[in-house]
Amino acid sequence: MLNDNPGVNGAVNGQPGEAALKFTAADKNAAKERYAKVYTIVSGKGGVGKTTICANLGMALSLLGKKVLLIDGDIGLKNLDVIMGLEEYSVYDIAACAAGKVKFASAAIQDPRVSSLFVISASQSLDKSHLTPKQMGLFCHELMKDFDYILIDSPSGIENGFACAIAPATHALIVVTPEHASIRNADRIAGLMEANGILPKNISVIINKIEAHLIADSIAVDPDDIQKALALPVTAQIPFDYDVIASNFKKRPVVLNGRSLAAKIFVNIARTIDGEKVDPVIVKKMGIFDRFFNIFSR
Repeated sequence: MLNDNPGVNGAVNGQPGEAALKFTAADKNAAKERYAKVYTIVSGKGGVGKTTICANLGMALSLLGKKVLLIDGDIGLKNLDVIMGLEEYSVYDIAACAAGKVKFASAAIQDPRVSSLFVISASQSLDKSHLTPKQMGLFCHELMKDFDYILIDSPSGIENGFACAIAPATHALIVVTPEHASIRNADRIAGLMEANGILPKNISVIINKIEAHLIADSIAVDPDDIQKALALPVTAQIPFDYDVIASNFKKRPVVLNGRSLAAKIFVNIARTIDGEKVDPVIVKKMGIFDRFFNIFSR
């Protein structure tokens, strides 16, 4: 059963109580003994595709039979419920839920397509000061026994929204695009997550929006060079795919389109983080025939 009791962070009459103490490294160690893995999906730079990856990875894990909670941590600029096509069901947000003002069962949206997938949206009207790392950490810690995975869509940058998104995290996926600015920001983000207590072995990279012909023309950074620069394992390489753009426009995760190369890669990511051995798709080795096949097979 999901815990839908109000005041999961010790709140009384909507105000944080004594339980809303600092979420320490000891709390994280206790959390690891529980059930869910908590992944935060982060980047220092905007526009790299964090929300798309969060939505599709959550859907892919659910299709694999896992119980998944997605949380939009980008307060004031929420997008996760829109990409998921669930915005019409969104009534309450993560800030109100984590503060104990509403019950979890009232804020969580159960995806009508996959019953094991739940989404908590962010607020469009509040700002990031309405949620604290303490609240977010304790809120997710309380729910770890009810889910296999909790995925948090982090806002860009390294301010309060980022601090809230990484507070409960046991694992992290850094999303980077083949641009020098994105790579530099990702390196900074990795250091901050380690400083927050996330083990280096639990931090990995997703390289997104790769275009093989740009790499061949030396106007995009080679994925091998990205891995060397960041000194972190690469979980997946995701090509630029028009199916992703079309799916976001239609408010339907591309992973539901089994023919798409990106959909197959998202399923591979889900299987990888769930412990399976999966052969990665190496985008830069795709030939001209593969690119045309990907276009005309949609």
